[in-house]
Amino acid sequence: MKKSKNSVPDTAAAYATATGRSSAVRAVKAQLFGIDKPVGECAERTASATALPERIGAEAEKAGLVPKMAHVSAAESTPINNMGENLVGAKSEYWESVCDEDFGDVKLVLTGKGETKTLLVRVPSAAQCCVIDWMNCTVSEDTWSNTAGRTLITDDEYVEEASRQLEKIFGFGVTTHRGQKLNFYADSWVLGDGMGFICFGKQNRTMLIMLSGQGCASATIGWERRMYEFLTSVAVRPSISRIDLAHDDFDGSYLSVDWAYQQWKEGNFSFRQGGRPPEIQKLGNWDRPSGKGRTLTIGQRSSSKFCRFYEKGKKEGDKESSWCRCEVEFKNTNTVINPEVLLNPGKFFVGAYPGFSAFAKTDTPARMEVKARALHITMDDSVEITKRQFGKYIRVFRATYGDQETLALITNADEEAFPKRLKPFLSFHDSGPVPIHKQIKPVVPDFTQFPISPPFFGLNGERARL
Repeated sequence: MKKSKNSVPDTAAAYATATGRSSAVRAVKAQLFGIDKPVGECAERTASATALPERIGAEAEKAGLVPKMAHVSAAESTPINNMGENLVGAKSEYWESVCDEDFGDVKLVLTGKGETKTLLVRVPSAAQCCVIDWMNCTVSEDTWSNTAGRTLITDDEYVEEASRQLEKIFGFGVTTHRGQKLNFYADSWVLGDGMGFICFGKQNRTMLIMLSGQGCASATIGWERRMYEFLTSVAVRPSISRIDLAHDDFDGSYLSVDWAYQQWKEGNFSFRQGGRPPEIQKLGNWDRPSGKGRTLTIGQRSSSKFCRFYEKGKKEGDKESSWCRCEVEFKNTNTVINPEVLLNPGKFFVGAYPGFSAFAKTDTPARMEVKARALHITMDDSVEITKRQFGKYIRVFRATYGDQETLALITNADEEAFPKRLKPFLSFHDSGPVPIHKQIKPVVPDFTQFPISPPFFGLNGERARL
């Protein structure tokens, strides 16, 4: 017995009631299963990318994001129900996202593992409105065998070769073995003078390269292009798993946590008109600001896109500072991060949210300028802390011993010791320990070359020939 058209809304309502996810996802699922109105009529949800499998597949293969044998395909015919009936009258012209996150105009690609993911949104930007503040990427261990020109066997050989190649990219290599698990990898090492980490072992024969904010600021100029060329031309099975983009406003003339909160209330962090805005969280004292700084987070930390606005100057210790920073953290949870973000991060930053179009023509300060400003604030705050906690003692010591002897008495004898708070500002690409691939290895004698029998000497002490 066939169902009448009048029964379709009731069926859709029953399906929606039985499904435990959000209303947007329930609607999309209902459309995919042929219930309720056609998918083509729901294009206003995200105005998502056209469902032309040839175009999507070609662009994905051209970008090197999926294997050439992988294809992205759409349904060849309209959905049918389990009784073989077509409940819609037209073919879908749009892809509909079935996840809870909104990415605006997206394109779908098929990864090597058979997972369907979206490409990050790009919007033209006239200025370099952001800098890279963190990067995680993975490569196959075969990468290092290829660069070494031979088959590597031990973990030490892989790490030494990685150190040699990363020094060419960043200006620093692998320096210290931590001997600890990190990010589900069996072992980890330190990059440079605390510039990041590499993780290796028991993760599908891959190595994770983690470049921290300090590493991004201290790496030699042009590391982004060198890293891009390495990932696209040299590395085997490369994947950027996380990248953070940051924008700074020293004077707070146009950027503040209050501005961000107002943008959220106006719906400028949602791509759907009238859709549910992303979750926010206020951190710090918003009702009575205490000078310790406030933070506004947008989205969920576990999602593919997470944004935070915070008063960085106050966080560094200056209660009167107006310095505000905006950071967007992209992860490859449901998206594919194009390596082009290393060359043109501003396009991806502006495309993160509709409200970020205000940054399209605004330059962010250079990395060294940001580092110098943070150092100045931190040094001033450190002097105040020392004066407040130890100023009375130092005054008595000066009166008793004099300036020179007082300095000799209270100064740490270890010349390599730095306060943890100031260490990031005193580290550079050429500071810190020697990379492990340049360290002198201890010579282990080869016992196979030892004489089997003691030497034979003649009567007059000369060594006889055997």
